[in-house]
Amino acid sequence: MPASIVNFFNPAVIMIGGDLAEAGEHLLASVREVVYARSLPLATQRLGIRASELGGRAGVIKHVLAPEAVGQSNPA
Repeated sequence: MPASIVNFFNPAVIMIGGDLAEAGEHLLASVREVVYARSLPLATQRLGIRASELGGRAGVIKHVLAPEAVGQSNPA
């Protein structure tokens, strides 16, 4: 499935977030290996796969910055 997405959308970067981002370089190397092996060379020529700097906080940041939460003092 990830290879199909890469082939179709041709992204410049794939960001791994959440708990997976905290798994380290070993996981990222495995993801890169599979995506590069199963995707078209043209789609992966400049593709970067890296961990999000937000790590496990990515979901919290996404919730707080969601359009319906912006401007609220307590976005619960």
